[in-house]
Amino acid sequence: MAFCDLLGYSPAIVLNWLQGDSLPQGAEILSIAGLFGTKVYSLLGQPEPDPELVKIYNSFSHLTGEYRVKLAHALWEAQTEMSQKGVTVRSEESKSILSQVFKKWGFETPNNN
Repeated sequence: MAFCDLLGYSPAIVLNWLQGDSLPQGAEILSIAGLFGTKVYSLLGQPEPDPELVKIYNSFSHLTGEYRVKLAHALWEAQTEMSQKGVTVRSEESKSILSQVFKKWGFETPNNN
């Protein structure tokens, strides 16, 4: 139960992953990688996220439960938008994307309030 709380997902979802009934996707993988490292992506046959986004995620490692899930979803959404637009994480446009997505998911930053 504590493991599920740490990941921020219900025991039913985590049990489905462990039993092979379903595989984690998108932001779920980022949550797992936050605990076990990015090798989880290769184990699942998925491309690794941008290392800068992983650094951002890891800088919020003190978050648990619902907040950890929200952060993973926000970063996954931001990465998807940046990939679609061909934007690098270090660009000025990425700062705007991250700010907007963080605000959408309930995280206020000095630049988006």
